Amino acid sequence: MVNRSDTYDLNLVRIFVHVYEARSVTRAAQELYVSQPSVSYALARLRKLFRDDLFLRGPQGLLPTQVAVSVYPQLRHALESMDDAVDRVTTFDPATSTRNFRLLLTDIGEIALLPAVLKRIQESAPSTSVEVIPLAYGTAREDLVQGKADGAICTPRIDAPDLVRDQLLEQSYWGICSAHHPRIGDKPEAEEFFQERQVMISEQLGHEHLQQRMRELAYDQPAAVKLPHFSALPHVLAATDYLSIVPELLAEIFENDGRVKKFKLPFTVPTGSVALYTSRRTSPAPALDWFRAIIRAALEEATL
Repeated sequence: MVNRSDTYDLNLVRIFVHVYEARSVTRAAQELYVSQPSVSYALARLRKLFRDDLFLRGPQGLLPTQVAVSVYPQLRHALESMDDAVDRVTTFDPATSTRNFRLLLTDIGEIALLPAVLKRIQESAPSTSVEVIPLAYGTAREDLVQGKADGAICTPRIDAPDLVRDQLLEQSYWGICSAHHPRIGDKPEAEEFFQERQVMISEQLGHEHLQQRMRELAYDQPAAVKLPHFSALPHVLAATDYLSIVPELLAEIFENDGRVKKFKLPFTVPTGSVALYTSRRTSPAPALDWFRAIIRAALEEATL
């Protein structure tokens, strides 16, 4: 129950939202460019206002109480509405903006997609910055809706009514192996491929249909190695005779490194869809609309 005899203002709402999302008074103060005592004082006012502790100390930081959990969505929405209203009046000028954008990416996104996006941002908005956050599919929707991130680029489909999905590109798959592999050439036969052992990538990265296709083809050899990310592949393949399957853009990047080569797969594999996800908003947000458009334009140009 809110104690309406106490006054509150937008600054209290902003501090509450930042503490809730950061789970830390110190981090919230850093994000808001205010002192830690200022945040602590604001929390004291908020606790009096709501007649609740709001946050309790836990092993991983501050834990929100049931009251904090219940009011967070409304306060976050109210704060967004106010910020969007200001944005509509002041507009967004990428040439002069110093805004920090936060983007959720996997390691393949960092390697194959991020450079094109950063190149376009540097040209259009040289004073802005981008914070890349490791993408966790289990919390991606929550991170976008709660404003912890401005966008997410990934292959697995995230079906949620409060997110906007922009199709970015379709990617075919290629085989890769050591540049000096003793048996695999540019166009191996299926029998040659299936006699070799593979390096598999975790299905959590969104390419689980590759493993499904292997099962359909009766390839029943256990993985020689299973990696959580793509980034280690060139090192592993350069030192072994193993094979792997990766999206075409990544195959080209790895081949340019000189340690591995790509080859055409002797069987068909369904293409993978890469999409951009952003939070669906009830009112205009010029900065986020620009960020969404710049990503789409950058990747469209990069894949022509």
